[in-house]
Amino acid sequence: MDKKRSKSIVRAGYYFIITNFLLGIFNIIVGILSGSVAITSDATHSFIDSISGFLVIISEKISSHDKYSKKRDQIERFTTILIAIIIVATGVHFLIESIEGIIESESADYDTPTIIIVIIGFLAKLALTLYLRNSGKKHHSKVLLASALETFNDALISLAVIISIIVSLIWHINIEGYIGIIISVIILKIGLEFIFPHISHHHHHPLETNPDHDHCGKHDQSNP
Repeated sequence: MDKKRSKSIVRAGYYFIITNFLLGIFNIIVGILSGSVAITSDATHSFIDSISGFLVIISEKISSHDKYSKKRDQIERFTTILIAIIIVATGVHFLIESIEGIIESESADYDTPTIIIVIIGFLAKLALTLYLRNSGKKHHSKVLLASALETFNDALISLAVIISIIVSLIWHINIEGYIGIIISVIILKIGLEFIFPHISHHHHHPLETNPDHDHCGKHDQSNP
């Protein structure tokens, strides 16, 4: 059962890497062609997210080894914190990009292909979020749940781009930077709550499973 669980988690890690890498390539092409700072920034985030996929795989490979099996909880906790740090770094980077976008006040040129690709990317990130979240709940993997959270944050960034595109096309106003600041603050809050659960009123993030009901007894007893 443990080997099957381990294979499923590793497979999810590979899906995470491949999906983000492909999205990164598409976004960087679209970002350069459209002149959108947010889309280009989104591409950077997708490539950075691929690192989390490698962390998922490495963490599971190490913790599933007989030599380190007793330290699985510590390894997963450490990996989860690393992913949370990446989430915070993403929030900071997007915040800086958004502020720079407001200062430079450059208008992006959105054409139909650009809009279609942005929407496809948003839907792909939502699908990947659900997949990672469900896999994390099924296999009681905090690392996959953290990865799902990271992908969800990227979906929020894509949503910011979509909102900016709609406003730009209808009212010819560039609000990309302002929407970006709002989204980046949300991402920072989510990432910090994952690192410091005590600052959250619920003491766990919504994407996590309920520790009282979803975790099996074996995993509950191994947690401090």
